[in-house]
Amino acid sequence: MVLETIRLKEWETVRLSEYDSLTLQRLLDLQKRNIIKTSLTEQGILVTANSNVGFETNESFSLFIEPKVSSISMIKMIGFLHGFIPTNEENLAHLGSGKSSFLDLLILQWVDLIEKLSSKMRKNYITIQNRESYIKGKINSKELAKQGVVTSHTPIEYQVLELDQPLNQMIKAGLLYFKKGTSNPFIINKVNLLLRKYTLVSSIPLSSQLLDRLLSRLTRLEEVYKIPLEYLNWLLSITGIARGNQLGKSMWINMNALFQNYLTKVFTIYAPEYRFMSEVSNRTIFKYENDSNPFNKAAISIRPDLMVFQASNLIRIIDFKYKDLVKNNVSTSDLYQLSNYGFSIGEGKVHPIILYPSIQDVPDQKILVNIPILESKQRIILRSVNLVELERFIETGDYGGMVQFAHEMLGKSK
Repeated sequence: MVLETIRLKEWETVRLSEYDSLTLQRLLDLQKRNIIKTSLTEQGILVTANSNVGFETNESFSLFIEPKVSSISMIKMIGFLHGFIPTNEENLAHLGSGKSSFLDLLILQWVDLIEKLSSKMRKNYITIQNRESYIKGKINSKELAKQGVVTSHTPIEYQVLELDQPLNQMIKAGLLYFKKGTSNPFIINKVNLLLRKYTLVSSIPLSSQLLDRLLSRLTRLEEVYKIPLEYLNWLLSITGIARGNQLGKSMWINMNALFQNYLTKVFTIYAPEYRFMSEVSNRTIFKYENDSNPFNKAAISIRPDLMVFQASNLIRIIDFKYKDLVKNNVSTSDLYQLSNYGFSIGEGKVHPIILYPSIQDVPDQKILVNIPILESKQRIILRSVNLVELERFIETGDYGGMVQFAHEMLGKSK
């Protein structure tokens, strides 16, 4: 059976003229997971992408959605966000070609992190109680009293360091999981070599819930596990383990979320004089009247992507849109959303900013919100983020350039 291949880019639409009921069902499954949008027409099924990029293969078809901005490195964005320097992509011919090889590239970054962790693996003390012909640790006086008579073997109690502890068990579970999920011989060989160091570590099922618990309980002495485990958690989320998808058959990255988290981290590090609040829900603006709420509904939440404060003063409201706003107009719904933020949360004193990706410097676009009955004039600023320049600053370690870049993005005008 030859599987149909569906290819498109972010926000593009393609038409399937011929399809069967199974193909339709699988497309609707993807729609339920907010990967695509489908519409039935007389000419066939329209498949529309959003900000998710990646691939999925099932028994009916293979779907590939590519990023529109191809001149930036997603892996470098991911590396900065998760706190590691990625392997140089130009030297990775052993990963082969094809869309699914990007997943192998992401897995390889994690395997490399575990390789560096190997020399720092934590051991836990466990207590051993035994009878020996020599004294080690301390004599177990209770057992000695029970013994009653003197023998050649004395009950003793001592502690030993064991590799078999929860953090190492989780690392081993990840190694086994990715070994099963890839067919790439280079990665499989690297994983097999690493697994030799985990021979004495128990095997446990890979669990996102347990991983979250371990991350929340990390001590200062266990900080070396933080980056590998957080990155593992993210890999599990994009490969769909929580949804029961088979690893190697599915990988979806929300580019809007990646763009937002990437820039928020840049701002947090390189503009430390500001305070940032991400996606904080506000239920004080739209509320049902008590005597006109027959279904007892909660207040309606509005949640800006990022609010920027200087001391206690709100100075910026930022929304991240991973869209091409040079060639395309900003949507009406986005304008309504931003003007609402500006007038309600910003009280008409803060001009909202939409940050969108570009590969070159673009002047700010300013949209006047002209509502005659309101005293204050609102402007919505469309500001491009030159991702190529930002990537160069990060790669070269240009601290001054990063500081200037962050402040330009957060300024009143660029």
